[in-house]
Amino acid sequence: MIKFISLLFIALLFTNCSTKNLSPVNVTDYFWTAQQEKKLDDAKKFVRERDSKNVALQKSIKIKRFTFQDAKIDGDEATVPTTMYLEGMFSKKRKDEVQVDFDTYLQKTDDGWKVNLTETKKALYIEVAKRFTKGLGAGILSEIQNKMGDLKQFQSIFEEMIQGMKKSLGK
Repeated sequence: MIKFISLLFIALLFTNCSTKNLSPVNVTDYFWTAQQEKKLDDAKKFVRERDSKNVALQKSIKIKRFTFQDAKIDGDEATVPTTMYLEGMFSKKRKDEVQVDFDTYLQKTDDGWKVNLTETKKALYIEVAKRFTKGLGAGILSEIQNKMGDLKQFQSIFEEMIQGMKKSLGK
């Protein structure tokens, strides 16, 4: 029941609330909640006008959950340190969470704080790319180690075959 009331409250905020009086952390929370739920029309309400045409994230990014720290406000700009947990993008176990730390960037407008989606996407995608290359590197290293194990096994079998041939030839 409490979860239903919370969802209803958020839905009312998305549909009826002006962003004018919301803090940078509130705007960030509403924006990422809309992204997580794939409600792009709602997400548009929390971004700058020039970013509203392309609010969708890359399809491979599936948000499981997120957390924030306090906003750092500098005049008409703010950053909200964001930790996002994405559905395991870099492993065969898709249920694994991948933690990505980045900043959500906001700008103060006549309509209140709005997400600077251009800079935020850039920060998110750079961190996702870093995690991917780190995961890829670990994956390649693991694969090499596995192949080396297979290679050692093959070498051992090959040596046994040579010893067997030597014995059968009397050498």
